[in-house]
Amino acid sequence: MPLLWSSNTELLAAAHREGIETIRSSMPEIMIDGKHVRLQFFSWVATIRRIWKLIGRRNIQLLYCNGGSTCQVGYYAAKLARVPLICHLHAPYNRRYVLLYRLHRAAKVIFVSRAIEKSTSQKQCFAGRCEVIYNGVDIHRFRPLRERDHQWRERLGLPGGAVVFGQVSSLIERKGIDILLRGFELISRQEPAARLVIVGDGPQRREYELLANKLGIQGRVVFTGNQIDPLPFYQHVFDVNVLASRSDAFPLSLLEASACGLPNLAASVDGIPEAVTDQVTGSLFAAGDHRMLAAKMVSLLPSPGLRRALGEAGRQRAAREFSMEHYCQSIERIIVEETTASFVHKGNS
Repeated sequence: MPLLWSSNTELLAAAHREGIETIRSSMPEIMIDGKHVRLQFFSWVATIRRIWKLIGRRNIQLLYCNGGSTCQVGYYAAKLARVPLICHLHAPYNRRYVLLYRLHRAAKVIFVSRAIEKSTSQKQCFAGRCEVIYNGVDIHRFRPLRERDHQWRERLGLPGGAVVFGQVSSLIERKGIDILLRGFELISRQEPAARLVIVGDGPQRREYELLANKLGIQGRVVFTGNQIDPLPFYQHVFDVNVLASRSDAFPLSLLEASACGLPNLAASVDGIPEAVTDQVTGSLFAAGDHRMLAAKMVSLLPSPGLRRALGEAGRQRAAREFSMEHYCQSIERIIVEETTASFVHKGNS
């Protein structure tokens, strides 16, 4: 039976509903990197010792660290207990983090995209095996609907016949909201009926609202703030899903939009081109280039048939390559492979 150790209350609650035993605890860290300083030596040692004893007491066969920082504790606990460690990386890491988190010493490293694997492995050789497993989306929940609920657009004050571009993301610099606003301002001159909906919140929201005012598009842009569930926006509001990121490992929002039958218009950076096939499931533009983004927007504006064709191709690819079933099977296979290899190694030693 699995045992989940986490400080994420939502994740712990979800695991509890599935009958999975949980431990609620934070994961201490030792790191000095500019303003990021965490020197939690005593709690770090105590946590390693606690996990090591837990492994022996529960006869745990493998540690799975979801994210880089947890690997720093997990590596030493697994080494003491002589069990394999899997580290699942969802973002790029510089060499300092790779070394201090001991990512390069894990028995198996899972990368979220080929781009992140390449950029990270170029900085440091990895002792263990590496593999790319893309994020998964629940294609049964995230799916196209035959008819939209027009009340969703009405609540947002959107004209019924408007072409709506939308982005679901945190309102931070990396997600390129300013690039999106500047691109949308250009197309608004040609198509005043077009609308932009930005779903999410973050520390730079006020800055982006002021930028929309400065560009004169405040009446055509809706900031929804934080939303618990983005699904209704994919199904009932957006015509085109946009992601203007300056960097992004392999964003789940692109998979969710594709699964809902929407075309994706996204920056060609990091792992994004692995999620969006240009001119097949959507369209790519050079990261940071708001003029190119605007040109891509204009090409999708007058053609519902093209938007529908791209969305349908995206849905098919999501079902084929990015389903949650495929993701879970891949993770399960790796866990079985690593525990089997460890058992054989111990038997021969």
